[in-house]
Amino acid sequence: MRSLVRASLNARLGANITRTQPGINPAYRIPRGALPTTTFQSRPSSTLDPASTQEKPRSFPVEGFPTIKADQPAEEEQLFDYSACRYYPVHIGEIFQDRYQVCSKLGWGSCSTTWLARDLKDKKYVALKVYIHNSVFHRELPFYEHIAPYLSSDHPGRENIRRFHDSFTVTGPDGRHIVLVQEPGCISLFDLKERMHENRFPEEMVKSILTELLQALDFLHSECKAVHTDIHSANLLACMNDSENAKFKGIEDSEMTSPSARKPVSSDRTIYLSRAILPKEGPLRLSDFGEARIGPGPYDYPAMPMPYRAPEIVLEVPWSYPVDIWCVGLTACDLLGLDSLFSADHTAGDMYEPAHFAELIAVLGPPPAAFLAFNPEKAAQLWDEDGKWKDVVPIPGKGMLESLEGQMSLPFAFVKFMRRTLTWVPNERATAKDLLEDPWLKD
Repeated sequence: MRSLVRASLNARLGANITRTQPGINPAYRIPRGALPTTTFQSRPSSTLDPASTQEKPRSFPVEGFPTIKADQPAEEEQLFDYSACRYYPVHIGEIFQDRYQVCSKLGWGSCSTTWLARDLKDKKYVALKVYIHNSVFHRELPFYEHIAPYLSSDHPGRENIRRFHDSFTVTGPDGRHIVLVQEPGCISLFDLKERMHENRFPEEMVKSILTELLQALDFLHSECKAVHTDIHSANLLACMNDSENAKFKGIEDSEMTSPSARKPVSSDRTIYLSRAILPKEGPLRLSDFGEARIGPGPYDYPAMPMPYRAPEIVLEVPWSYPVDIWCVGLTACDLLGLDSLFSADHTAGDMYEPAHFAELIAVLGPPPAAFLAFNPEKAAQLWDEDGKWKDVVPIPGKGMLESLEGQMSLPFAFVKFMRRTLTWVPNERATAKDLLEDPWLKD
């Protein structure tokens, strides 16, 4: 990543970052020898043939780690719809496909967990993304199969797509799970931002990040004919150059000397806390294509996380590439540490859509007639025949986009950039290729 990680950032964060669960007291660390060696024993999922590999698996500690209290939600347990039976109970030390030994946990989400693994055959580190049982987020593997022919192009954006190596299935206590083998990401920009003292990236860094994101989107839109639909800072990964893959050994070694905090849930299920490291330099990779759409569309069913939903999604009209551009603008605000423009409270029930539209009006101004004409029947529920808001919910006192000028010392050129990404009418948004030449980014 050209300027994401600089000396000043390294000085503030350090070379290695261990992700910790809020509220866990280091005093919970259990001294070595305090637990019987039979507790939380990692188990292999297959038997290795010693003659078939050049590396031997390691035996990871089964004691000496901090524990999380039973009544304290850990990682994926914090999800409002969490159900243990949907997640494969991965254990550190477990071996998949006679070659991938799990070394540590890298992250978690609503549809999967991600683990660092050592490839015993190719002697490198990879990431194993283990999807939940019966996952509806089934589009990632077809997406990678679709873009494979385009990765040989000379488009620079291909280097900003997270790399895929292999896939397989594994059967757990409650069914089959898809596992993707990918390049390991060091840390997401969401997690990296949380670890910064200011809880924001400097403007010049954000410009560099957005440039690489837009390169990735231009590659997806113009060459691969695919829509990501789920762009936000948690899906942007700081990665290492290929030559630095061996540095992930630091995470593996940390698991040997200072095992990750964990929560024993049952005899066969343990929830581990994730780890991450900070690369000194490397590419930004766009990841998580589980909701990607192959082909330009238009598509006519819901998509996108609620706070990031573009106006056309909320109005329930066909959508395509411009939804990704909408998310570019919201991601820019997030990275800069600005207040969220739209909360889109999913707990609002039947009032969710009116509340979201009210926020859109507050920030963008009233929608043009052309936008309401996309779905007159739905629009009539919230606007009168003259296009005036019916005050179904009050319009909040948020400032217009122009109010962003001066915040964090941002110039008006940034506001103009935002106006090119956040528009009511989809085809009025700039393309990724257009935004790469935007004066604010180029300055």
